[in-house]
Amino acid sequence: MAKFFKVLLRMLSLASVCFLILHLGQQHIEKMQTAPTYAELSSFKNNSPHYLLTTQKRTIEKSRSSTVRVLSLAEATGSIASSSGTYITMFGHYYVITTNHGILGNCQVTKIIVDSESHDCLRFIEQNEEVDYALIEISKIPRLSPIKIPRDMITSNREWKSSLSIMAKTFYTGFPNSEGPLTIAGNVAGHSQDGYIYINSYAWSGSSGSGVFSQKGKYMGFVLAIDVGSGFDGPTILENIVLVVPAYRINWASAIDFLDIPLQEEDTANYKDTNSEE
Repeated sequence: MAKFFKVLLRMLSLASVCFLILHLGQQHIEKMQTAPTYAELSSFKNNSPHYLLTTQKRTIEKSRSSTVRVLSLAEATGSIASSSGTYITMFGHYYVITTNHGILGNCQVTKIIVDSESHDCLRFIEQNEEVDYALIEISKIPRLSPIKIPRDMITSNREWKSSLSIMAKTFYTGFPNSEGPLTIAGNVAGHSQDGYIYINSYAWSGSSGSGVFSQKGKYMGFVLAIDVGSGFDGPTILENIVLVVPAYRINWASAIDFLDIPLQEEDTANYKDTNSEE
């Protein structure tokens, strides 16, 4: 009888161990099949631990929490342009800085998109065709953190030289191919004689207007376009060579002219064009 109980006890112990192994294995498999939510993945703070430097992590968060998508309608054709922009604040007002070539219509048919929510353009402060930027006044967007102008900009010659040195790290967040927001790293690759910055990164249609930041989190400028080379079969798109307009080419003071002008309904259809004849 004692021998029987010993055998039974061993069998029960073995069954318990097998059950425990199966239970733990099932829990492990369930954990493997549990995916994080979109909200968790897209959080401004869900950044790779590869960027251990606090300044880099803050830069990535700053880039992601200030990016917007800009949609503009050409009423005559029904075409819609999708580009990117940066949410900024200065003089106690709120704006989006983006590319002018992404603006197809007036203020009433230009919308700022954040997480599928649409925000109105209040008025165009400036549309500069030569440098290719548009400064749009909007209402405050509570969910985002605006870039503070000029505090978050590079303001000294010494800092510009450091941030624009070859292979200096850059980051931008935007909506290439209308996807995103996508955060993309790069490096300063060179400079053009006509004042553009070349970065070795990635961009595509829809990236234009994305704010580019230095490693220290300073606003450097915005993505303008990707380079186009010449090949045996004709023009070749070089999506890894990205042209950036430096922030010092933007006339930020143009917003001062509008500070004392009340915002009225008719203002939403008008804008100041610095290239127009007065």
